Amino acid sequence: IPYAIAFVAVGGVAVAQQQPQPAAVIPPEQLAEPATPSGPRRLAISVSVAELEDLKVAEGDHVTIGQLLADRSRERQRLEAQSSQLTLTLQRLESASITPPQSPAPVPVIASLPDAKYLEEEASIERSKVSVAQAERAIEQKQTEIEYLRSLANLDSIVLEHEQARLIELQHEHTAAVRDYQLAVGRLGSARDESAYRSYQHGLSVAERVESANQSTMTYQRQWAEYEQRLRDRDYQLTQTQLRLDEVTNAIASLAVVRSPYAGRIRRIKWLGQGTDGMLSAEITLMVRSSPGDALPTEQLGVPGNTNPASN
Repeated sequence: IPYAIAFVAVGGVAVAQQQPQPAAVIPPEQLAEPATPSGPRRLAISVSVAELEDLKVAEGDHVTIGQLLADRSRERQRLEAQSSQLTLTLQRLESASITPPQSPAPVPVIASLPDAKYLEEEASIERSKVSVAQAERAIEQKQTEIEYLRSLANLDSIVLEHEQARLIELQHEHTAAVRDYQLAVGRLGSARDESAYRSYQHGLSVAERVESANQSTMTYQRQWAEYEQRLRDRDYQLTQTQLRLDEVTNAIASLAVVRSPYAGRIRRIKWLGQGTDGMLSAEITLMVRSSPGDALPTEQLGVPGNTNPASN
């Protein structure tokens, strides 16, 4: 008996010194929702739509795995139309060719005028001078002869009249020679005036060609500046169009397509309100079948992180 009492006392002390074991921790999902063999009984799915028509199911509908629950189809169509239009605009801008201006053709050089020469006119003047001088000497000689004949006695008057008539002819010839001399001098002046006029016209032609070359150069520079400006405008339009296309593409990618992860029945659709961006928030309560089968992967549902198991 003493040994038995001692053994019982030692055993009590050992039990008293033993640490108590912690209770098993049960996840909140298991406390809130009795799980079926493959998933929860009820699933709350949060969706955001732009219009009521974007919600593709109603209360009481039976859905299968992967069936579409919500899709902003009208907004998607609008964005896809914008994307197509922007793509066409981008292709048109990329295929549009801007031709650079052609450099102006060189202006042909005008040959300089030859040196003015008046040999013919000057020769004509010299001949006229000689003719005038000869006519003057002939007149002087004839006058001397007439004076001599007048001094003679018994001279037939017919001879004197003949010589006087010859003197008148010589005076006429002298007048004609003087006229020819004056005409030769006039032709020389006309030739000089014509040469001066040709020089003036040549100077005008040279000045016009220089002005035309300057205008062509200025026009070419202006066209080149316009060409560079068109290139900058096209690059700017390409950049803006590409940025807008990227925005539309991102907007299309951000449109969530919500699909059912399980087969079951839509028990309730609860509208939660409208956000500052105009989107309507709703909560879809899905009653999962007792044997729902395999669920779709989360990335194929279009609703990452928006399925929450709820309790009955």
